[in-house]
Amino acid sequence: MSPSLLQLRSVGKSFGSTRAVRALDLDLGAGEVVGLIGENGAGKSTLIKILSGVHTPDSGTISLNGNAVQFSSPHEAMDAGIATIHQELAYCGHLTVAENLLLGEHWPRHAWGGVDWARLHEEAARQLARCQLNISTQKAFSDLTAAQKQEVAIARSLNRNAKLLILDEPTASLTEPEVVRLFAHLERLRSEGVAILYVSHRLDEILKLTNRIVVLRDGELVASYRTAEATVSRMVKDMVGRPLDQVYPRSRSPQKGEPMLELDGVSLAGLFENISLKLHAGEILGLAGLVGAGRSELARAIYGLYPCHAGAMRLKGRPWSPRGADEALAAGLVYLPEERKRHSLVLEHSVRDAISIGFTDRLTRWGMIRVNDERRAVAESMQRYDIRAGSADQPIGTLSGGNQQKAILARWLERKPDVIILDEPTRGVDVGAKAEIHQLIDRLAGSGRAVLLISSDLPEVLGMSDRILVLHHGAVAAEFTGDAMTQENVILAASGLHLARP
Repeated sequence: MSPSLLQLRSVGKSFGSTRAVRALDLDLGAGEVVGLIGENGAGKSTLIKILSGVHTPDSGTISLNGNAVQFSSPHEAMDAGIATIHQELAYCGHLTVAENLLLGEHWPRHAWGGVDWARLHEEAARQLARCQLNISTQKAFSDLTAAQKQEVAIARSLNRNAKLLILDEPTASLTEPEVVRLFAHLERLRSEGVAILYVSHRLDEILKLTNRIVVLRDGELVASYRTAEATVSRMVKDMVGRPLDQVYPRSRSPQKGEPMLELDGVSLAGLFENISLKLHAGEILGLAGLVGAGRSELARAIYGLYPCHAGAMRLKGRPWSPRGADEALAAGLVYLPEERKRHSLVLEHSVRDAISIGFTDRLTRWGMIRVNDERRAVAESMQRYDIRAGSADQPIGTLSGGNQQKAILARWLERKPDVIILDEPTRGVDVGAKAEIHQLIDRLAGSGRAVLLISSDLPEVLGMSDRILVLHHGAVAAEFTGDAMTQENVILAASGLHLARP
């Protein structure tokens, strides 16, 4: 192994009676990339926060370059050379890209004390260029796409000369080409001697990038081995304590029913153009493409959030031109958006409120919610979808990502919809919850529901879909079925390139 940079010995952390991390030993060498995997609740986030100075361990020791360290703040951790990119980005949306990129650093100033904005933007542009990012430094951060926000956050850390870089789900909002670019940056840092702790639910990334894998379960380090010795089945078994036979189940019949959703030349200026498709009962239609290709915008238009400027839609055989989401719900069409914490949840609300808001219109009498019926319906849905929470009164924001996503699914699926649009349904959830969601999607299609599955996770869209449509710059670039549904073909079509010849 490379010379030791970081050593943890018997590190533990508890919150009340909950042992989040238990007597953990871990070593990272200079220039080594270690993959940290485990289900939500395994202790990964607590470990990250200990290393980044957010939490102080209750027991054990941490050494950096052979010297014992104890951080009382993230600033101290950064000064010591530990940079952390959290899954939930912290940024100032009203400030520019340059201001966010250089936040916390010494800004160039004129002799009279004012900020030298020209030099500030020059430095920001230089740092972005070093990471091969072509983003305007003058743009408001809130106007960036989710992928661009993530890239700027990564650039900010990479340009601080970190000795140890901790990445928590860094590719959750990135497309395949953007992931490739990120991996190129990380390979360069590895060659420069930077240690990287890479936390991801995407096991293909762990296998591709890392030298070694460590597995947490219930706060304990249960396995550690070289990546060359790892397999997906081994990692899954170590994480959940049991084998997962089917990551992408397919128990439904290949036969499909009548068209449930039809689009004919649908367009919305600047977002998508001339989109035609048919989605049948009992079918999962995958919608792939790069960020900005128009996938989410098309879903929102179908749901009634955007007005289409041209073309026609039909839902269950009838003309469809919704003026809002309430019409979609009444017609049996539901939509789960891409960013659950931004568009689906109020994190302070209880689990009960987060679920029942989707069907309280069916539990009212004279305008008043029948509370006992609501409690019973929520309890049944929590059991049906295996939503793990201390109680229905627990704030939804305290649940794991997988349980939050299952709560949103319960909210809408309790309405027994006919057409279901899922936008990135397993983003940021662990492998166990992902398998549960995949099984649920398979059952929905098997029961005759029509599912439009939007995903940037290529194994997911390939493994779950009966057909795949690929969008490029707002237009349909290709449709794939059968043996033509390959990762290479989807990537080429999404990038606007020629397809591979058989």
